[in-house]
Amino acid sequence: MKAELIIGLLFAFVTVFGLNPSAGQTNEAAQVFKPALDQIRGHTQIPILLPSKFPAAVREPDIKLAWGTATDSGYNISLYYTEIRNDVAFAASFGGSKQVFRDLPNTRPVVLASGIVAMFRSVSCGGSCAPANLWWEQKGVMYQIQITLRSNTNEMEQERILMETANSSVTVRKQ
Repeated sequence: MKAELIIGLLFAFVTVFGLNPSAGQTNEAAQVFKPALDQIRGHTQIPILLPSKFPAAVREPDIKLAWGTATDSGYNISLYYTEIRNDVAFAASFGGSKQVFRDLPNTRPVVLASGIVAMFRSVSCGGSCAPANLWWEQKGVMYQIQITLRSNTNEMEQERILMETANSSVTVRKQ
C-alpha cells in the first residue's frame, strides 16, 4: 500500500510539474572550469561552450588543474588529475576554433540532441592511447571534446559518454 501511494504521488508530481529530461540541468558551466575561464575570458572572439555536468567517467572532484589558453580564433581548456600539466595526468579537453574541418579521418557521424551532426572517434592505441574525441560545427565554430577513457571501454559507451557531455554544453557568459 505504501509503495503504491509513493508511486502515485511521484506520478502526480511528474504530471503536474511537467518534468522532462532537461529538468535539473543548469545553465552554467561546471565549477571545475572556473580557473581556466578566468584565464581565457576576454581573449577569444568565439563563444565558449562547456559542459554543465560531467559524465561519471571523469570524476570532477579528482580534477586538480584546469588550464586555459585562448586566441582571437579559438580556445582550449584542458583538465588534469595532477597539479602539473602532463600527458599521463590528462583527463579531458574542451575547445573551439574558427577553423572548421569538413572531413576528419577515422570518424563516424553521430547526431547530438540539438540535431547537429557531430564526428566521433573512439580511443585509439598505438605506442600510447589517444583519448576519445567528438567534433561538431555550431554557428561557424568547430567545437571539440576529448576525454581520456580506458582502452577497453566499449565503443558505444565511449560514444554515449561524449554525446552526454556535448549535450550538456552551455554557452559561457562573457562577464
